[in-house]
Amino acid sequence: MKILKLLFLIIALNLYSSRAYATLNITIKDENLSKTKILFIGFESNNFSLNNEAKQILQKIIYNLKTTNLVEPLAQNQIPQISISPPINEANSSTAGNINQNTSQSADFIDINAIPDFDKYYNSGIEGLVMAQFSYDAIGNLETRVRMWDVLDRKQTFGKFYSSAPENYRKTANLLSDEIYKSITGEALGYFNSQIVYTSETGTYRKRIKKITTIDFDGENYKNLTDGAEMVLTPIFSKRRDEIYYLRYFQGRPQIFLLNTKTLRSQKVGGFRGTTLAPNVNPKTPDRILLTAIEDGNSDIHELNIAQNFAKKLTKSPAIDTTASYSPDGNSVVFISDRNGSQQIYIMNIENLSLTKISNGEGSYSKPMWSPDGKSIAFTKQKNGKFFIGTMNVNGKAEKLLTSAYLVEGARWSPSGRHLIYSKKRSQYGLESIPRIFIIDILTGHENEIQTPPNEGATDPDWLQNF
Repeated sequence: MKILKLLFLIIALNLYSSRAYATLNITIKDENLSKTKILFIGFESNNFSLNNEAKQILQKIIYNLKTTNLVEPLAQNQIPQISISPPINEANSSTAGNINQNTSQSADFIDINAIPDFDKYYNSGIEGLVMAQFSYDAIGNLETRVRMWDVLDRKQTFGKFYSSAPENYRKTANLLSDEIYKSITGEALGYFNSQIVYTSETGTYRKRIKKITTIDFDGENYKNLTDGAEMVLTPIFSKRRDEIYYLRYFQGRPQIFLLNTKTLRSQKVGGFRGTTLAPNVNPKTPDRILLTAIEDGNSDIHELNIAQNFAKKLTKSPAIDTTASYSPDGNSVVFISDRNGSQQIYIMNIENLSLTKISNGEGSYSKPMWSPDGKSIAFTKQKNGKFFIGTMNVNGKAEKLLTSAYLVEGARWSPSGRHLIYSKKRSQYGLESIPRIFIIDILTGHENEIQTPPNEGATDPDWLQNF
């Protein structure tokens, strides 16, 4: 009965009844959240072609930043009292003097090496200043020079140069968005230049077609990696570039496979006789993964050394032990067990197999995931007929529920540890029953939806940043 119960849960959580178009859907948890006002200067030109390409990059940057709910982006024409005048270059001024802001000047003549008049911008309510220059090189690549200034602290936060062919303008905009985001948050990593892998779902209720799919964070570069001939679930990025682990129903039972995203070749991982589920990659050693193996009707956590084709059995309980995740150092695992009657969260030391139950709240927990800094556990929780995504400290204290819906599950951390990505459907019926991918800022509670194609559900997301 245990194996049937577990398989039913896995399949049931991936079904829905209808489809709709996916668009950006931002939910603001705190309407009064103060936003950083950033002024963009120099993203225009008297050269028609250059002007169009600079605006294209600016529009992408503004779109990205607005999804964070942290920034109020402003163009120069939105601050009429500020005009750009002939600059004083640092190299030609013994005092590195400020720009005199009395005479208007074309963006083609802006010198981003000049020191801004911080008082002028501060008095206009500007907190950040992004100055850009655009030009073409000898072979037609777009050269982009950008500096960002912190108006309040009167200092530069970054200076960047990019040379881009037309097909890379979007990446340039995403990289600049990352730099701006890092400047205003103090985070070490951005996420706009990132990729998502997930399970895409199409077809009718009776005949669901599932494929492993990748898409960039901004909804571009969509690609199916499997053909839908077999059921596939729970893809995760390997620590090696261009590799994904996923669950595939093969020869009548779920098995773990490794997929090369470039060649699209896949191979079975391990030699278990029974069903295998829920892979998780060791953060230090990509050849070691955690998985749930169901043998002789019992579900246990194993650590598989792929290179040596050797598995270490970590749990030996008659209970259902499943969905394990490594600690950042790879020495411990967090997993779910019903050994005490309900699904709770446990931590185990891999070396000595010592075990600690950390969850203490009401409800049923599932799919725990260790944060990159090692301090928190994300989880899915079912309580009073609703599902929640939450976090707690590794000692089980400070449990916090971040978002809820008819079904919300499968949270995974961003590498910075500030965001979670997960799938959600808001209702049991109609258009709201379609699963979609969301991210949430765990500091502000701001949640926004990732754009995926029309007529498609999206579940089991994983996130690869800075690809």
